[in-house]
Amino acid sequence: MVLGNFISNLFSKNVKKLSEYRRDRISPRYNITLYAQVQAGGPFIERRGNISIGGFCFEGEKEFAPGATLDLLFRLPGSSEWIHARGEVLGHTEAHGFLGIRGHFVEIDFEDERRLARWLDQMSMILTLRAA
Repeated sequence: MVLGNFISNLFSKNVKKLSEYRRDRISPRYNITLYAQVQAGGPFIERRGNISIGGFCFEGEKEFAPGATLDLLFRLPGSSEWIHARGEVLGHTEAHGFLGIRGHFVEIDFEDERRLARWLDQMSMILTLRAA
């Protein structure tokens, strides 16, 4: 449960770079399992994290230099189709003994981005209804 709390609260930490990034966020983030390929031709490694319309954060084992690019694969809950995106690392954050790798999408297919946006909207509506 500690990891889940870490992922959920990852962006609420008062970190200078993080607070600058939060102002630019255009959609909420939701937990998801994704696969990250950190070296071209290397394996995709399963990671717990979260995504939004513009970016991602996932649990990492080591820091990545800001500007590093990586490939990401993920399936939205309830979908059998994979979404492939290329991401750029913005930085990292540490909390509760876990390292979070933060980044934004620099390349994603238009239709995949639309699917992601629709899913994020559905998640927001569900959470809004639950809170009412």
